[in-house]
Amino acid sequence: MNATSTSVLPQTPQTPGLSEGQRLANIFFSPSKTFADLRRSARWWVPFLVICAFSYALSFTVDKKVGFETVSENQIKMSPKASAQMDQLPADQRARRMDMTVKITKGISYAFPVLLLIIDLIVAAVLMATFNFGLGTEVTFGQSLAVVFYSGLVGCIKILLAIITLFSGSNTDAFNFSNPVGTNPAFYMSITDTARWLYSMASWFDVFTLWTFALIGIGFAVVGRKKISSGIGVMAGWFIVMVLVSSGWAALFS
Repeated sequence: MNATSTSVLPQTPQTPGLSEGQRLANIFFSPSKTFADLRRSARWWVPFLVICAFSYALSFTVDKKVGFETVSENQIKMSPKASAQMDQLPADQRARRMDMTVKITKGISYAFPVLLLIIDLIVAAVLMATFNFGLGTEVTFGQSLAVVFYSGLVGCIKILLAIITLFSGSNTDAFNFSNPVGTNPAFYMSITDTARWLYSMASWFDVFTLWTFALIGIGFAVVGRKKISSGIGVMAGWFIVMVLVSSGWAALFS
């Protein structure tokens, strides 16, 4: 009886992937680990749900501590044209206009998750095209979306700071959703006395905005196996574009 021998190749041990908790924690302390794990699994819905939960917490806090009437009035003050038009209306028409504005503002705040998803789908598509064609990466759309959502988690710290500020009784009269806490120069400027383009430009130099842009650059570099400096450089370019476009838009329509 002939015996046949078969050679068994040793199996390479598989490194276990990160748990979702580890991915969420590492985005703040060791983001490269989270982004590297996106090559294994491009789940994006967990950070999306976390961001939604914080957003709803802020909306609820604003509703109770500030009121959407005050928020709406502050938003109108940010546009001299809109403010002037409102002041020229008869009292009854002004009341109806304000009532409608309050409903729209409140509706947008509670519909934020839907708006966020739509916006980030567009952002993910644009950035995927930018990195794939510009740097020669091979990042999938799912990975791109995951990078955007995980990077956006740092904004939850800003939301938490805003909630703490409101519960402490600060900033309730001047609160607005677009700039809820003093992490950028614009927060300390007068909305009514500062040129709208300058206020818009200053608001971009926000600690958490800069952090988010840097994380996105790191994320695409890690997932796409490129130098981190290259990824951050691409996002620095996008940052400049966004600052110039938003400031120009504010100058034209303020």
